[in-house]
Order: sequence, then C-alpha cells, then structure tokens
Amino acid sequence: MVTESQAYIELVSYFTENLDLFQPDSSEQTIDKSVRDLIEEHIAQKIMSFFAQHDGLDQDTRLDVVREADAIVTDLEEFLSRRLDQPATKAQEAFVVEFAGLIKNLFDSAFIK
Repeated sequence: MVTESQAYIELVSYFTENLDLFQPDSSEQTIDKSVRDLIEEHIAQKIMSFFAQHDGLDQDTRLDVVREADAIVTDLEEFLSRRLDQPATKAQEAFVVEFAGLIKNLFDSAFIK
C-alpha cells in the first residue's frame, strides 16, 4: 500500500535530509514531550483524522492502514533511535507535525478513487 510506494521512499528521504534537526542542542528551548511522544502522538492524530474522513473503509482495510502506520512509526524510531527519549524542541515539533501531515496525504492519495 503506502510504505511500498515511491512517494513513501521520497518522504523517508525528506525525513533523513532533516535528521540534523534532531541533534541535541542545548541552546533550544524544549517542550514537555520526548521525540518519541511527538512522533506517536501526531501520527496517531493524523491516522484518526484519515479514518474520520474515510469512514466507509472496511475493517480489513482499516487494519492494513494501522499496520502501515505502525511500520512508519517503527521506521522513524529506527532513524532516531538514540534521540527518541530526549526532550523535543519546538522546531522538532513543527517538523513532526508537518511530516505527519505528509503521511496522512499519502494515505489520502492511496484511497482517492
């Protein structure tokens, strides 16, 4: 479905191009969430939004979407392995929000008929 598409590969490339954003920087103000919390929270919100917009999906398709979203979170956690538990910055939060929106767009595109 989505994780095997060229668009996902390009999205992962975009993420890896921005890995420097996740380097520890003591000069940046942090928020009360870890990087892991940000990723899980914002991707979950976008997937719930996707389901709300595509309420006619059957149970099997919904489960496929959840599996793919889990795979995406796992991919991101692998890229950020040592940085997952560090306090997140506002810049990281903004990037994760944007990235989660792009993931939702991939799912939306996959289900436009």
